[in-house]
Amino acid sequence: MMTGKPGEHPLTDILVHNIETYGEEADGYIRGISDFSSRHELYEWWNAEIKGSTDRELVLQKAAERFTELMERSSLSGWQSEKKFPPN
Repeated sequence: MMTGKPGEHPLTDILVHNIETYGEEADGYIRGISDFSSRHELYEWWNAEIKGSTDRELVLQKAAERFTELMERSSLSGWQSEKKFPPN
C-alpha cells in the first residue's frame, strides 16, 4: 500500500514533493498533463505510456506528446491557457 511518501511513485515525487525525477523539462510536461487532465486520465496515460520506465528520453518524448495533445484539446474546446512549452 502506498502512503504518498517520497520515493514511492514517480508521479507523487513530481506532483506532490517537487522532486526532480525525469529531468526539469519532462517533469514540467508531467505537471502540465496533471493540470489539464483528471487524476484518472493522468494515471491511465501513465500506465499505458510510461509503464514504470526510467528512460528519461522516452518519458520526455511521451510527456511532450501528451501535453501537446491536451493543449490542442483545450484549444479546440475554446479554453485558453497561458501555459508555455514546456511547462515549469
